[in-house]
Amino acid sequence: MRLTQRELFAIFFRAGWGFGGGLGVLALLEDELITRRGLVTRDELRTLHGMGRIVPSGTMTGVAVACGYRFGGLAGTVVALTAMVLPAFTLIVALTIGYDYLRASPLFGLLPFTLLPAAIAIIVRAALRLGQDIFRPSRELAVAAAAFALTLLTGFSPVVLLLAGGLLGTFLFKGSPRAEDPGDAEANT
Repeated sequence: MRLTQRELFAIFFRAGWGFGGGLGVLALLEDELITRRGLVTRDELRTLHGMGRIVPSGTMTGVAVACGYRFGGLAGTVVALTAMVLPAFTLIVALTIGYDYLRASPLFGLLPFTLLPAAIAIIVRAALRLGQDIFRPSRELAVAAAAFALTLLTGFSPVVLLLAGGLLGTFLFKGSPRAEDPGDAEANT
């Protein structure tokens, strides 16, 4: 399904204003793309997020590029990326200018008790909602636990594990129902 450039811009512009870093923005995208519009599945959004995490850019920038291309082609990529970056650019400029005024104010001391807990709540909510299908006995969970243990206990390179995990997943999960293209399943019904 394609979205108009106006719809893409609106979705990613709103998401770009999300607080709480990548997971906060991801929660907003999940609400818009999965819950409200039914455009992607939770698995597909997790896959796009995973791709965004491994490319050399900001995670949500990568997600904006992938979603923009999926819903609007090359033009959609430019629209989604611009919409996602514009709020952050605006906020950084405004906060940089306002920092000198705020740091001498008593209001600056309130930030750890007001804004930060709200951001943490958004991040935790997003992590729980997106991970609810993962935390059940499965091959995916076993591979994730093994990778975590390898990096934690041995100091094994996460880059090597990421590449090995991709190769292992290709062979281990080949032919599993989750590995099939959702479009193929719809075409067969």
